Amino acid sequence: MTLAAFLNPRSVAVVGASQKEDSVGGRLIGQLAASFRGDIYPINPRYDSILGLPAYPTISSVGRQVDLVLAAAGSAMIPAVLREGAESGVQGAVVYSSGFAEVGGDGQALQQELTRVVEETGIRLLGPNCLGFANFRRGLKATFTRIPFEMDGGNIALLGQSGSVGIGAVSLLRDDGARVGFWMATGNELDVSTGEFAQALLRSPDDSPDVIAMVVEGVKKAEDVMRAGRMAAKAGKRIVLLKVGRTERGRAAAVSHTAALAGSYATFRAGCEQNGIVMVETIRELVDVTRGFAAGRRARGNRVVLVSSSGGAGALMADVTEEAALALPAPSDGLRARLAEHLPSFGTAANPVDITGNLVNDLRPTAAVLEEIGATDEFDLIAYSTVARTLPDAHREMLLLAKDATAKPFFALAHQPDVLQKMAARGLTCFADGAAMVRVLGKLVEAEDLARFFDLTEVAAAGVPTVSAGAGALPEFDAKRLLSRYDIGVPREAVVDDDVAAVAAVARLAGPAVLKIDAAWLPHKSDVGGVILGVRGDTDAAAAYRRLVGIAEAHRPAPDAAYRVLVAEQIPAGIELMLGMLRDPVHGAVVTLAAGGVSAEIMAESQLSVVPFNRARAETMVDRLWGGRLVHHPRGLTAAARAGLVDAVMAVARLAASEPSVSEVDVNPLIATADRVIAVDALVVLSGDESR
Repeated sequence: MTLAAFLNPRSVAVVGASQKEDSVGGRLIGQLAASFRGDIYPINPRYDSILGLPAYPTISSVGRQVDLVLAAAGSAMIPAVLREGAESGVQGAVVYSSGFAEVGGDGQALQQELTRVVEETGIRLLGPNCLGFANFRRGLKATFTRIPFEMDGGNIALLGQSGSVGIGAVSLLRDDGARVGFWMATGNELDVSTGEFAQALLRSPDDSPDVIAMVVEGVKKAEDVMRAGRMAAKAGKRIVLLKVGRTERGRAAAVSHTAALAGSYATFRAGCEQNGIVMVETIRELVDVTRGFAAGRRARGNRVVLVSSSGGAGALMADVTEEAALALPAPSDGLRARLAEHLPSFGTAANPVDITGNLVNDLRPTAAVLEEIGATDEFDLIAYSTVARTLPDAHREMLLLAKDATAKPFFALAHQPDVLQKMAARGLTCFADGAAMVRVLGKLVEAEDLARFFDLTEVAAAGVPTVSAGAGALPEFDAKRLLSRYDIGVPREAVVDDDVAAVAAVARLAGPAVLKIDAAWLPHKSDVGGVILGVRGDTDAAAAYRRLVGIAEAHRPAPDAAYRVLVAEQIPAGIELMLGMLRDPVHGAVVTLAAGGVSAEIMAESQLSVVPFNRARAETMVDRLWGGRLVHHPRGLTAAARAGLVDAVMAVARLAASEPSVSEVDVNPLIATADRVIAVDALVVLSGDESR
């Protein structure tokens, strides 16, 4: 069944409607009667009428089509209410009551019963334990919380699990002059989720917003969120998302660094980026970025020009441009000369452009500067400071004309709330904080950049699996053979079973060798001294072999626990990285790139992508690591090593897609030298599951 009953119901029944104004049923029926233009049916056997509307004892007694039920009843009564509604042709229901899975125990059992009702009847359910929703465009306030304002609808929708957080954000948006068309709180998300409803809004011919702001907590249906993000971006719309609980610790590492680094929030954020969703970290940022997108202009590049009548305000905004990934280019000589013609001698035709406080006396120079800036192709974004109550109305009119004369994103600073609201009503988006304004411009640029990750046409299809069923870790030698099948470079190496073979293997290698214990039961061999570096010559090789055998015998968990000794070329010093893959229970295979060696968990800074992803995404992972220093620092990767590392990231993604029985990969260290990238050590864990 569709979600049309929540978007545009023709009729609504309120189970538990009441004449008591401050009761849940009273508030519901009161807000509906005040503004909803469809049919309203109060359901309560104790009343003949409520607010002048005929009341009915049951849903079935209404005798006419009911599209949506608002259930203001105790939790124990809800299953019966839903069954009766479904039998009467009701398409959707909102369950406000708590006492379900969120309280555990009997509540969990009651929520399971609700789940059965939904599955058996097909009725769509919002909640339980939710505040409901409001479609302001249609005057439909299906909530018992008091909405202390009126709106006739706008191009913003706000969806989230928490009702109080959501209605608070709606209030902030309204206070800043934004227009919200739809708000919904999904509560426990037994059935309808934020992601699914976002898709329904985007498909709606009448209620589709330009921006959907989302506040999510536990994400049960991540794929719905990701699909909504991609739908929005492809339609030229935006989803801005705040994830609550992002500091939740990731899963405890079983045997690898990958598991420790691939925390749930990091994985969710990567998935959002790959699907065009813009992430924010606070409610204030959610409100600001949402307003920025709602202004309707798209960034064509990242070159911002700052225009200010205060040198201090211009400097404050300039300080944030690097953090916001914005370029702050100086005007060309020609443009600089033209700007200087309009400015007083004590102004500045650089960037920031200082128009000075002389605008109080004469607005014409400022208007001329903004005209030049709006028309030039040297800048993509315009930030203006400041609109103030003390300036004449002509100043505001001048800004509106300048904004309308260009297609570039054009924002202004307005510290005073009344000025900010008035300018918003006239079509100029303003911010109370100049730094926040610059960050919003950065988000506009970021949203355009995310489109690079959409094209998956060149991503290699999954190949035929080469690893048979099994469970547990592979020995290192076998793990690296698997990596090499996917074109990941590995050292020249061999496994040996006696000291004579060890001596021969070392002799075949040009330069020093490394000897290691190779055993599936010892994933962290260096912790027990199971790795010996710099082995040269016959005597050293034989002694190293015997020493490793002694260590293995002392640590093996059972007399029949197998082990071998691995002899490998010693890779020259380089940049040590960690490259891994983990199968997330929500998102599927996730590839992680991070610092390698012993610093992997100490630094705990990583880049992640959800499989499948394209080469542009792999390049972004490499280029972002350590704030870009891995690539841009003089001692960072060479061009050849960068390309090799991108190849290795893509190879691990192919492995993840092709080898369903591989649950985890941990290449640590992956050493990048000047001309190649080599998997020096590797751990591969099998899940025992061969299904895709």
